[in-house]
Amino acid sequence: MTKFVRIPLFHRSIRAVYLLVLSLILVGSVGAYAASVTIVGSTNAGYQGEYVVDNGYFTASAISYNVVEAAQSASSAGLAWSNGGAAYVNALVAGDWEVAWTLTIQTGATASHVYTITVTSTAASGVTSTLYTFTFTSPTPVVNGQTMTILWDTSATTWAAPAAIQITVA
Repeated sequence: MTKFVRIPLFHRSIRAVYLLVLSLILVGSVGAYAASVTIVGSTNAGYQGEYVVDNGYFTASAISYNVVEAAQSASSAGLAWSNGGAAYVNALVAGDWEVAWTLTIQTGATASHVYTITVTSTAASGVTSTLYTFTFTSPTPVVNGQTMTILWDTSATTWAAPAAIQITVA
């Protein structure tokens, strides 16, 4: 005995086995489409974010805005790279605000080269201002994935809350 299923919208009846086959085809098609879709994240956020412009050998991550916990002297210009170390753009004063971020070096960066970091802020109005520049000397040899934390005490510069922070390493 064959079973029929009534389709109310079309006022027709079809065999249950045909409805099952059609359902399997639809589920398979949706599953195949869902498996083929990819989502690409972007680290080039314009507003309410940060992005890095460089020669492809550095990345910036973990950008944060914190209160300075303890005073610290400024690092000298041309600071030698220190894996896991910290570079202090200016003297940190306890209780001031600081912008901290992690710089990661990638294979391909020139060894023993003086690089300049330029950090700019873009206000919601679109006006860009330079917050600071800082130099460091890359390690010899360059080891992919090494990091250094960069800290900047904001009290030396008056600036409005940024819509974007741009970090350039050249």
